[in-house]
Amino acid sequence: MLLEVQDLSVEYIVREGVVKAVDGASFEIDRGEILGIVGESGCGKSTVAKTIVRVLPENGRVIKGRVLFNGVDLMKLSELELNKIRWRKISMIPQNAMNALDPVYRVGDQVLEAILSHEKMSVIDARKRVVELFELVGLERKRLESFPHQLSGGQRQRVVIAMALALNPELIIADEPTTGLDVVTQDSILHQIEILRNEFSMSVILITHDVALVAEACDKVAVMYGGKIVEYGPTHRIFKEPYHPYTLGLKNAFPDIREKRLKLMFIPGSPPNLLNPPLGCPFAERCPFVIELCKLEEPPLREIGDMKVKCHRWYMADEFRVKAKEELTWGIRKLYTEATMVREKSSRKPVLEVKNVKKFFPIKRGLLGALLWKPYKYIRAVDGVSLELMDGEILGLAGESGAGKTTLGELCLLLQPLSEGAIFFNGKDIFEMMRHDMKGFREKSHMVFQNPYEALNPRFKVFDIVSEPLKIFKVREEETINRVKEALRWVGLTPPENYLSRYPHQLSGGERQRVAVARSLILKPRLLIADEPVSMLDVSVRAGILELLMKARAEFGTAIIYISHDISTIKDICDRVAIMYLGRIVEVGPTDKVVRSPKHPYTRVLISAIPVPDPEFKRRRVIGVGEIPDPIDLPCGCRFHPRCPSASRLCGWDSRDLLNFIMRKCGDELLKKVKRIRAGGYSLKIVAKENAKSLLREFLDIISGTIFEDVLANVSIVDNIIQFTLFDVKEPELKEVEEGWYVACHYA
Repeated sequence: MLLEVQDLSVEYIVREGVVKAVDGASFEIDRGEILGIVGESGCGKSTVAKTIVRVLPENGRVIKGRVLFNGVDLMKLSELELNKIRWRKISMIPQNAMNALDPVYRVGDQVLEAILSHEKMSVIDARKRVVELFELVGLERKRLESFPHQLSGGQRQRVVIAMALALNPELIIADEPTTGLDVVTQDSILHQIEILRNEFSMSVILITHDVALVAEACDKVAVMYGGKIVEYGPTHRIFKEPYHPYTLGLKNAFPDIREKRLKLMFIPGSPPNLLNPPLGCPFAERCPFVIELCKLEEPPLREIGDMKVKCHRWYMADEFRVKAKEELTWGIRKLYTEATMVREKSSRKPVLEVKNVKKFFPIKRGLLGALLWKPYKYIRAVDGVSLELMDGEILGLAGESGAGKTTLGELCLLLQPLSEGAIFFNGKDIFEMMRHDMKGFREKSHMVFQNPYEALNPRFKVFDIVSEPLKIFKVREEETINRVKEALRWVGLTPPENYLSRYPHQLSGGERQRVAVARSLILKPRLLIADEPVSMLDVSVRAGILELLMKARAEFGTAIIYISHDISTIKDICDRVAIMYLGRIVEVGPTDKVVRSPKHPYTRVLISAIPVPDPEFKRRRVIGVGEIPDPIDLPCGCRFHPRCPSASRLCGWDSRDLLNFIMRKCGDELLKKVKRIRAGGYSLKIVAKENAKSLLREFLDIISGTIFEDVLANVSIVDNIIQFTLFDVKEPELKEVEEGWYVACHYA
């Protein structure tokens, strides 16, 4: 056995008292295994990870327990002895990649430093190792010179993974390695971890609240709640025959892209306060199957075959599995019927019309660029988007990070000025409305921001946060108090008196997001932009927030644009879905049809990247090749063609594609004959050092028989400069493939 954690208990000393973060946790992991630790925020998952490598904060302390690594108790080692194991034998991928990297050092140098700090190796050999690591995790060599802020979230996470792999450890602890990442990046990172596990036989502890990731990637699962492991066993048993009610709740709350959902399931209530943990079962207050014994006595850990479970009523698991699938078991009202009635009774007039909207962000030229009169460059964040949002409709807006979703949402509320285009609200130009009746427009339109930790003023109490819109519109004080309480009850924060005087830091992530939703809906707006409202929340809390959005549509008739990179949640609540890629809509249509039979290759990539909460289901990946193109220098033709597995001449192969192909195929001897290369648009210029005709023949031999032979429109030599000109192909526009279903693809 590689790692054994035995009866581990950890506490934190805080001003209010002692937090019992981990209480009697036990598990083990063998060589080559992946263990998933799953549970809601605050259950103790990250504390277990930090305890294993002994990096607890100063106010943390281990009360009891042993952590045996290759038979050695890590808790008894000196700091010097432990340093010989950290990184060499056990490495860690921390939760937030941006905070894990030094912002003032190039990422290649940071990985180099990790190697040189632990190994006696020359700088030259260490640099070669860094290059190998970057290639191993799918990063280009040029990224070695980048600073962290110049990389996307997925690229930063890959750098951290490369650092964790630097010394070929036996065990990697991955703490929420994909939280906040889009599904394509998440799928790529998990696929990379799986490859490395198989190649190097290393073990992995995957800590997450994403049930589907655990189902797909892990051999064993430990379910944590209230600082305790409440269920533990092989993955296929945990998902097929769970015993603990909390595991049943988590499993039901997670969306399955294969199912046509007619309900949203979640676990009502909040996790226990670990400053004063309950006497009995920690899940008793939220459990639909609770009896008096559960509240008075903590259940023992029972072994049921190869499973372990802490539940007094484990013998009734068969009955509980059936009842747990019913909404009434959890006290959840059905909202879909009400929501459908709202849609049927509505006038079906567009609440919001977006017409050819563009938003470009200029890049500063610098002093030298200004002196040389170099033209401005622009990031085309939103580049010609047109769509409609109907009365009482929920429209999903999906795509990877950097697709332009958030920018488009902000443009719809005029939180940013337009570069081009027009937006109409109830038939009126919002720019004109903002000039003459800004308060009137703001009263009818609101936004739920992505990060609940940054969306609320830390100096305001909950009452002040929720009541702020009422104060702006001068609602009477007596009515304000009643409406704030009503809004808090409406979002499930009951009794509201317990929350009115709290500050944001005294709330959980789910509670903060509920406060943000209450603030956005207190004026019962006609239009709501929900920007990634559940991306950073636990699976059970996530379902609760989605239920609130459905409730807003059902009771107020609010039209909603729901922005997300997760199509599985879009499928559950949205009538239509629009897929964005690099600032443009590439597919839009009824959600069920788009999810069931996507037409655009990019939509297929997004859907294929969604994990399924079923360990027996083998998902077929459709992987987009390469990184997302630079939004400053977009590909010619179809923007997705450099990553599309189905791309052809019609899609617009440009000079950069030809250059990359030549660079891959050419040997060093051939490249030594080249003086300079310039690629731009559909023209590639290669300056030869000596004989341009001879060099051209060698290039043509390389291109012969490939797709690039078909896309070449002209080849010429002028003054020792070889110029390749490719066929000019227009970018595909949206065209209707079925009623209400539009796709921007030549092959749709």
